[in-house]
Amino acid sequence: MPLTLITMPSDADLAWAEHEARQQIIDRYIDARTQTEATAVRWDAIEYDRANPLASSLVAELDTYDQLVAA
Repeated sequence: MPLTLITMPSDADLAWAEHEARQQIIDRYIDARTQTEATAVRWDAIEYDRANPLASSLVAELDTYDQLVAA
């Protein structure tokens, strides 16, 4: 039976994957058409923050976006 080596992703690959996941949530928030959609995306951001406690807060980033739009 041949062995298959499992290769771990590089730090750069992991960083890009994290960036993509965050950007998808941000894009969904920006594209939300109703308050219900925006709230659902905020819950996804909360879950992301809970799952990634060492990363910067995604909820805070969404709040910053709200402040920029209101200005």
